[in-house]
Amino acid sequence: MPISAIEAILDSLGIIVVGIGLVVPTIDYGLKIKVSRYASLAATLIAIFLSAGLLYLTLNQAPTIIYNGALKIDSYGAFLFLIVSVAASLVTFASFNQTKKWTTAPSYFSLLLLITVGVYYLVSVNDLVLLLAAWALVSVAAYALVALKKDEAALEGASKYALMGVLASVFLLFGIAILIGLTGATTDMNLIAKAATSANLPLTLIALVMLIVGIGFKIGIVPFHGWLPDVYGGVNPITVSFISTVLKAAGVIALFRVLYPFASLLGDRWFILFSVLAIVTMTFGNIAALIQRNVQRMMAYSSIAQVGYILVGFAAATSGAGAAIGVQGIALHLTTYILATSGVFIALAYIEQKGIRTDLSGISGLWRKMPILSIGIGILVLSLIGMPPLLGFWSKFLYLFIAPLQTAWWLTLIAIINTGISVGYYGQIILSIFTTRPSGESVQAKEHFKDPEVIVIIIAASLTIILGLGLVPVIAQALTI
Repeated sequence: MPISAIEAILDSLGIIVVGIGLVVPTIDYGLKIKVSRYASLAATLIAIFLSAGLLYLTLNQAPTIIYNGALKIDSYGAFLFLIVSVAASLVTFASFNQTKKWTTAPSYFSLLLLITVGVYYLVSVNDLVLLLAAWALVSVAAYALVALKKDEAALEGASKYALMGVLASVFLLFGIAILIGLTGATTDMNLIAKAATSANLPLTLIALVMLIVGIGFKIGIVPFHGWLPDVYGGVNPITVSFISTVLKAAGVIALFRVLYPFASLLGDRWFILFSVLAIVTMTFGNIAALIQRNVQRMMAYSSIAQVGYILVGFAAATSGAGAAIGVQGIALHLTTYILATSGVFIALAYIEQKGIRTDLSGISGLWRKMPILSIGIGILVLSLIGMPPLLGFWSKFLYLFIAPLQTAWWLTLIAIINTGISVGYYGQIILSIFTTRPSGESVQAKEHFKDPEVIVIIIAASLTIILGLGLVPVIAQALTI
């Protein structure tokens, strides 16, 4: 594999995205020239191009360790680089109108870029010190991002997010310290995994549990999810469209990168641990979402349930014949989740900006006012359910759920039952939009095809359809870790 080319792409990604992220606030605030939104969008589009090049270089190649062992670059990570870049681009473009009246808009676009770079490092992390550094960058920037609108909901959400984030970081730091102590010096995760033996298994288990708790806070694994509904369900939806997808994807893959080298040492404990976490997380998320009337809070609990589905892939990642399918399913369902969840939150931000309430009664009959947006929401929600031939059907049923079928059919059954529960609340959204008559509100909001939010919803829905029409198996076969 051409290591120099890979390093050149990663160097370019860092320099361009970080450089623009640091410069645009100075230009906007200092020179009074409003370029932050356009420069940030340009940076994310360049990132898409570079990420596609990285994916091309890593296809059908063995993983490459670069930067003295700090990063592990493979097609699995490169694919997620591309998805993260696409998501960052969509959220950035959708934010053009949403942040027009924000005095903090330049800082908002700057933080989007800085977080995106931190996510790149988490996706490909191979060193515990880099994990801690990237985690700090992403976390602190995310707390600031949530608070930037400066309204009561933003400040309350940022406070809860930061408080839980500090607690998560403590667990993460202790876990890392214990793992480094196993070898005495090295911070390379693979070397630490090799140094861990059955003799020091209890200490290793303690460290790994601490890492699961720390990262579990970030991605919403039950019972470490307490902060998530209030933040995802109360903060401005345009901000949530980014932190609930891109940051969550980074946490999921970082957790997998850190823990997977220890899978053989843990043996059956791996499957038991992640099966329990998967069942509890998806069941709680779905049942809690089912009783919500506010669509944003409903989607907040839905995001918890989706993590539960992804943990099914974690559980299956060491289960013989289904292991490869489970690992592929994690990346594929993250793609489903990022496109659908970011799209729905962006749609909620657009609806809210138009003066329409985002509860079930507020969106009743929405298709009469906003037909394009309504169809886009419908497609994305159906993808989260797993409706064929959309992307979500492939990633959920044909990868995540089939992976443990031969070794633990009951886990697949529980996951399918949970999908049935999810139809209850996802169906409420679709029914409210398309079959319920509009409430007696006097709001005469109309969508405009040229609005960035509408364009983004069309792109997200189109990608969901296109990827579901036969491309998923091709993509899955190319993903190696």
